[in-house]
Amino acid sequence: MSKPYSGIPLDEKRAWVVPRWLKEAFVSFAAVAVAAVGISKAVQHAGGRSERAAGAVEADRMDGSAAPGFKLPARGGGDVDLASLQGKTVLVNFWATWCPPCREEMPSLGRLAQQFDPGTFEVVAVSVDEGWGPVEKFLTQPKTPFRVVLDEGAKISRTYGTTKFPESYLLDRDGKLRLKFVGPRNWLDPNVATLLEAYGARRKG
Repeated sequence: MSKPYSGIPLDEKRAWVVPRWLKEAFVSFAAVAVAAVGISKAVQHAGGRSERAAGAVEADRMDGSAAPGFKLPARGGGDVDLASLQGKTVLVNFWATWCPPCREEMPSLGRLAQQFDPGTFEVVAVSVDEGWGPVEKFLTQPKTPFRVVLDEGAKISRTYGTTKFPESYLLDRDGKLRLKFVGPRNWLDPNVATLLEAYGARRKG
């Protein structure tokens, strides 16, 4: 019987068959790799979108440190403890009735609160007025679509570093500072919604 160059008789040669487990492992690896690439691209796209939105509304990025806690008297009775709102995206808005830009932005702030699921998003309007009298006179309606608390003496606003009014801070679901808005905003700007959604807030419906 003639032998080929390998020295192995032809009738003894066997084609190497890829084990089934190895084929399945390769297919699984390829699927995971494709998914990872897709997720990476989606994250990059979302990140770029939120960066553009932050620039469009002139929101300043913060360092992600824990927001100063507070427990303040709430309009209508009781208190609002910021710690109790963890798990939600929170917009803390420092304002005063004697501040014209604060008064001007208040209607859009209210409509913003109405657009989002209260299970995922809260607006806390922190008044630095000296007492409830001017606040009640300005708001007129017995209820607002967001929480209103009183920071008499502006102690909490100073803790946040607020120097002008209005100033607003966006907290993520872990209670960390993410964005700062210095001055009034049109809170119905679509870029604001983009930022809120990037940090976990969800629209109603």
